Amino acid sequence: MQTFPRAFLWGASITGHQVEGNNFDSDWWLWEQRPGRIRDGGISKDAADHWDRMEQDVQLAKDFGHNALLLSVEWSRIQPKIGKFDRDSLAHYRRVLQTLRNFEIEPLCVLNHVTCPRWFTKSYGWHHRRAPGLFETYVARVIDECGDLCDWWIPIREPMHWITMAYFERTWPPGSRSLRRARLAAMQLGRAHARAYHRIRLLKPDAQIGIGIHTRAFRPANPHSPWDTGAARREQKRCNHLYLKALTTGRWPTTLRSDEKIQGTFDFIGISYYGSETLRFAPTRPDRLFVQRTRHDGTSADAWDHEISPGDLKEIITDLTRYNTPMIVIGNGIPTNDDSQRCRYILDHLAALRRAMEMGADVRGYFHRALIDGFEWTDGYSKRYGLFHVDRDSKSRTPNGSAFLYKEICQTGTVRPGTLAQFCPGWEEVRDGVDS
Repeated sequence: MQTFPRAFLWGASITGHQVEGNNFDSDWWLWEQRPGRIRDGGISKDAADHWDRMEQDVQLAKDFGHNALLLSVEWSRIQPKIGKFDRDSLAHYRRVLQTLRNFEIEPLCVLNHVTCPRWFTKSYGWHHRRAPGLFETYVARVIDECGDLCDWWIPIREPMHWITMAYFERTWPPGSRSLRRARLAAMQLGRAHARAYHRIRLLKPDAQIGIGIHTRAFRPANPHSPWDTGAARREQKRCNHLYLKALTTGRWPTTLRSDEKIQGTFDFIGISYYGSETLRFAPTRPDRLFVQRTRHDGTSADAWDHEISPGDLKEIITDLTRYNTPMIVIGNGIPTNDDSQRCRYILDHLAALRRAMEMGADVRGYFHRALIDGFEWTDGYSKRYGLFHVDRDSKSRTPNGSAFLYKEICQTGTVRPGTLAQFCPGWEEVRDGVDS
């Protein structure tokens, strides 16, 4: 693997609701309670107990060479009721940021990722015209309290992915079938991002403010079918480019109108990428934009059935250079109990990332998903993304082999042959298509 720049940001992610525990004012807490919604029957009650073990987890990141950490704060903790801000929660997140600073770890803070306060989802929702203003009020309070301790901010992470899961897959709250509300939510999320951008810029002029995009590589189930090919191209444009184009040009698609000043409201692009997906055209499924995810055997798949495809990360990053904006990989990982597979996944994707950089892409950092195991949305605890395994009963943290492999990469920007032989024997011989 080629050496990365010395100033590169190396870290992992910590997502509030997934690891903190006891986030009872969140719309997701209510959503989890209905039987059948979470595959393993788990709920996020104690999660990984990160709220009380924060210092321990930051120490792990420091001990294993990370110079940065991506964290998301929970709106529902900070503003459990409309007009009411919780001082203890604000103080906690300030303590998190101060702890990171004390350990010389650069924080990248996400202000909204997947979850919202129950009062917001119940009485308003992202489709509501008041949503951007309500979000801006929350953002302003966080920046007032914590802005001096963090330079990197993402107001809303992966808005189009949230719309996909909430309105088309309907496996995330609010689980709505309304395509009209989905279109309105897309516009209001863009307005909310823009308002947050301008408010952060006003309160912290030197901040770096990005937009988080859940990028996809879609393939047609039948590459000879113009219908399948068209469906794959349309979804790739929707997922990878809709928000970036709108925030670059200041114009929404013709079906969405906004007078908000949205043009030029991002300083970097945060890229999440996990693998490729296969689509076929589904004329009887307008509720899912006329597409159906499939597996190789032709059976239906869900939105998290990814095929490992590192080369597509290189293609996506190269494609996004059209926006002439620095990029950071903010989400890349694999759910597996086979840690040797995780090691190989990391190395293959970093090789693809380095190749994209050699071709001219301005990439400033990489955050592995995730630092520790947690509550993985509809999969509960059945899937593990962490560099550190979390025991469900004791909550003890145990480093996987991938944590040691990643430690060397974080500390040196590369990996020694001996480390490769220990964790990924034969990697150089078997990797295929990464640099193509």
